[in-house]
Amino acid sequence: MDFQAIYLRNKFWIKDYLNGSPIGKPYKEVKYIQEHSAEEGKEMRESALHSLMDYARAHSVFYKNVKGYNLKDFPIMNKASLIEHYDEIRVKEDEIPGQVGPVHIQTTSGSTGTPFKIPQDTRKRMRRIAELKYFGAIAGFKTHDKLIHLRTWNKWQQKTSKQIKSENIIPFDIASIGDDDLKRLCELTISSKAVCLRGYASSLGKLAQYADGKGYEFPHLKLAIAGAESLQDDVRQLFKRVMKADIQSQYANEECGILAQERVPTKDTDNPMYWNYASYFFEVLKFDSDEPVEYGELGRIVITDLYNYAFPLIRYDNGDTAVLLPPDEFSNGYPVLGKLFGRRFDLTYSIDNKAIYPLSYGRILKHYDSIAQWQVIQNSKTDFVVKLVMRREDDSVVKMISQFKQFLGEAANISIEYVNDIPVLASGKRKPVVNNWKNTDKTIK
Repeated sequence: MDFQAIYLRNKFWIKDYLNGSPIGKPYKEVKYIQEHSAEEGKEMRESALHSLMDYARAHSVFYKNVKGYNLKDFPIMNKASLIEHYDEIRVKEDEIPGQVGPVHIQTTSGSTGTPFKIPQDTRKRMRRIAELKYFGAIAGFKTHDKLIHLRTWNKWQQKTSKQIKSENIIPFDIASIGDDDLKRLCELTISSKAVCLRGYASSLGKLAQYADGKGYEFPHLKLAIAGAESLQDDVRQLFKRVMKADIQSQYANEECGILAQERVPTKDTDNPMYWNYASYFFEVLKFDSDEPVEYGELGRIVITDLYNYAFPLIRYDNGDTAVLLPPDEFSNGYPVLGKLFGRRFDLTYSIDNKAIYPLSYGRILKHYDSIAQWQVIQNSKTDFVVKLVMRREDDSVVKMISQFKQFLGEAANISIEYVNDIPVLASGKRKPVVNNWKNTDKTIK
């Protein structure tokens, strides 16, 4: 039993209660909406949406002439249009309800080529904390248990020693993640008695890959939460086998917060994600129009953040793509995020123009234990490069190419490039698939 975690947890919630429950109240609301039927949560969600619309019309110059309470009345925005109309959208700080001090400026990594700074008001920040605690809890992580957070920690994001102590979170910088770093991470996970690791799927995969066969034991580790990248099947299976802990995928972004997450118990493949309907309205729209997709059809994700009053994010196309599925037994009547394909401009396509689910490559490559890392790059309609970091030489690539052609097309031209490493982006993310095809957006149907 971790008495320090119990002490910090109780201290946090008592302090929050004495301050009027700025986190406790949204936590209960998130829990209620996520765990009750869509019909029961409908009034609360629609009330939040209408309040946001009224507020945006009254306080954001950009939205002052928008009429009605239908989301279709509002324009769809992307990062470029948000930046273009930044000053018109942003709300004056003295007009933000419940604002304490200056607004928080949340900076995105710019890994898609468009860095972005978005203001977030006090209530939005409190809700983000509440979401972290709720979604951590349903994954099996109790707030203030020992957690190691793997990410690129720059000077704007670095935690103070006071934060590390009060939150019981250890930051671990993955800007460099060679063998020495991975050894240090293994030893830190053991010595700190960390219960949970949070980080990019590729970083967690490299950790498990390094620890495999080295005799490490992680008796306190229960869970890893993987975000920002697709969690490949082989990474999930390797992590569970080597680290003896569960690993779950979470979909989030810097601009908003937690958008969706798997639920336990999880399978090793094809786990759906369940949207954070308590804080957002989601649309999955067609590529060539603003009409909603049919269930099972690939479309673009459009997000309305119900709680950022400093910078209303209404119908924000964040560039990600997904397949929407009908409600299932765990979704309380809400549609389900069946498959997350990732960035629209990073999708690869078969030669007959069908988008390829990124995990399709991993589900083939996981069977080749001679391959340590990989990346698939599409350079034209028919030309593909597969970069491979090999553990040892063998003839597996001949069979691998044949298997790729089963979904890319027999006429696909697939070349192999052997490399020593697949570099990560400045954000610390690693792209398993890349599309260099110039007219990518026009190829989508």
